[in-house]
Amino acid sequence: MKVSLYNQLVRAGATRRDVLKGAASMAALAAASSAGLGALTRTAAAADDLRAQILQIPGVGKGQPTDADFQQVGELCLGATKANVKEGEFAGVELTFMGLNNQNLHNVLFRGFLKPWETYTGAKINWIDLAQADYNARLQQSIATGTVDFDIIEMGAPFEGDVCGKGLTSEMPDWVKDQIDMKDVVAYLQPPVGTWDGKQYRVTVDGDAHNFNYRTDVFADADLAKAWKDGGGEGEWGVPKTWQQVQAVTKFLKGKQVKGQDVFGYLDAPKPWGGFGFYFLGSRASAYAKHPDDKAWLFDADTMKPRVNNPAWVRAIQDVIDALPSEPAD
Repeated sequence: MKVSLYNQLVRAGATRRDVLKGAASMAALAAASSAGLGALTRTAAAADDLRAQILQIPGVGKGQPTDADFQQVGELCLGATKANVKEGEFAGVELTFMGLNNQNLHNVLFRGFLKPWETYTGAKINWIDLAQADYNARLQQSIATGTVDFDIIEMGAPFEGDVCGKGLTSEMPDWVKDQIDMKDVVAYLQPPVGTWDGKQYRVTVDGDAHNFNYRTDVFADADLAKAWKDGGGEGEWGVPKTWQQVQAVTKFLKGKQVKGQDVFGYLDAPKPWGGFGFYFLGSRASAYAKHPDDKAWLFDADTMKPRVNNPAWVRAIQDVIDALPSEPAD
């Protein structure tokens, strides 16, 4: 931390422990995010070298990384921390990190990424691990009862209104922003995404994207192609490109087999899971609801009225209802 910034905080009434704890929170967040994104500010050559080193660690196409590999990534990303914090400077400081532990990701990764940070700074991180389905209730209870017991939080963007809107977060200091190269983050997650009322409070460590995956053998199957044509299917048998085609293919494939195995069309995700199941409905609705002249497809930008009951969303919901009888029960 810069001496001038420290002196300014002390004059404002902060104790050294307050300053260290605040700095530790931000440094931990920076360490977590940079470990996940490789977003430390440095010369282009050094940044490229860092990425190259990280890519040599087992990962996609090279086997399943272990905790030792996560720690190696964390060690590689300590540059900004070492430039701002002395070794052992946060000895005695304890921070609590609340996040997810589902799918052996999230907190499982952060533990490894931040272990070298703990070793270098002397700080200790206590972990609150939550399943996706339990997360919302735990967060809302903490806010409603005034029993927030965490210093750092990993949360989905839908909760920013609950947290940032109630003034429960600290704005990211400029000296932390200087450590993060936001150009390393995919464009659709760069600011103003991640800001609240024009101020930045977080660094994105996760960004969901939905892929349309399909089996090439199904759409190359000659028997299915013949059955599709004989049954009056519109156009040639092939990968659907519109939601109307998805519906037709899904209904057509009910009861069909390829190489002796049952096949199905589109797979919706109607089972609730922690408030995020609407993501998949949104994939359907976006095709109907988004338009260049009206980009606020989730709510009215002037009145903040949710648009879930407008014709586009109703149509998407009806599509799901119509397709479910042709989808597998599980």
